[in-house]
Amino acid sequence: MRGLGSHLGTVEAMNAPASNKPVSTQPPSRRFAHPGRIAVVAVIVIAVVNLAVWGLSQSDTSTNGTTLPATIESITPQSGQLIRLQDTLSADLRDDLTGVLVIDGAEVPEDQLERVVPLAQVSFRPGPKSDLTKFEPGDHTVVIKYWQQGKPRPTNPNSFSWRFRAGA
Repeated sequence: MRGLGSHLGTVEAMNAPASNKPVSTQPPSRRFAHPGRIAVVAVIVIAVVNLAVWGLSQSDTSTNGTTLPATIESITPQSGQLIRLQDTLSADLRDDLTGVLVIDGAEVPEDQLERVVPLAQVSFRPGPKSDLTKFEPGDHTVVIKYWQQGKPRPTNPNSFSWRFRAGA
């Protein structure tokens, strides 16, 4: 067992004046052992961050390269897109409009168009019951001619055209 004296001795030792030990004459140790390496790593990190920022600012994340007029909400296929030989073409117009599709200069007959009148959607799909059974491989041009619903078709309706590619 320890007595009271042993605790007092410890407290006395803590309150005792510092001994006269010789002070070290060595310079204090450096904070970083290899400052050159740290500078190189910092430069590399800054370069990588700058390249990442530049790369993201140059990336094209848009889904549609064509700017559509305000009267056309969407087109399928997108301008320049590659589609299969029997894929559907469509134009989604502003809801108060109607229209027809013209493919490579030939207007699609009314009985071969599919319409969703309340949504002003006009589409065509090649097939055995249509004049065009399939698209030939290569480039094609589509024109949507459109006008106000409930009014007769004007002689020169508004129109918008785009191109797509068909492939096997």
